[in-house]
Amino acid sequence: MRILLPVDGSAGSVAAVQYIIRKHAAAAPTELHVLNVQAPLPYAATSLVDSATVKDFHLEEGNKALANARALLDKAGIQYESHVAIGEPGEVIATYTEQKNCDEIVMGTRGLGRIAGLLLGSVAYKVLQLSKVPVTLVK
Repeated sequence: MRILLPVDGSAGSVAAVQYIIRKHAAAAPTELHVLNVQAPLPYAATSLVDSATVKDFHLEEGNKALANARALLDKAGIQYESHVAIGEPGEVIATYTEQKNCDEIVMGTRGLGRIAGLLLGSVAYKVLQLSKVPVTLVK
């Protein structure tokens, strides 16, 4: 089984990682992909610096957001591949799921105060709309 685990460094992400660790104890996923999606920078900011600097910035910020998930998974002895992408999180998560042929998405939730996200975070809501595979939401 291939699982995509999107993380953003939030408490909801940590809960999703802990869920994967518990799930791994029962039956190990054959492949785990941990993904952080960075929002693109505004053109006004990117026009002032070269593209390599922008890419390095996104990679550095993505690695910071992945750090806690990596530490927890490493401590639990779970193998994974980690990825940093740039774009609209819900769309990128759905696309990554297809590209990596994942069978399931496991992700945290958080309320952001929007109408669509009163109970779920807006990213989780968008993933539910776009995903073609089961989505497990962990709170």
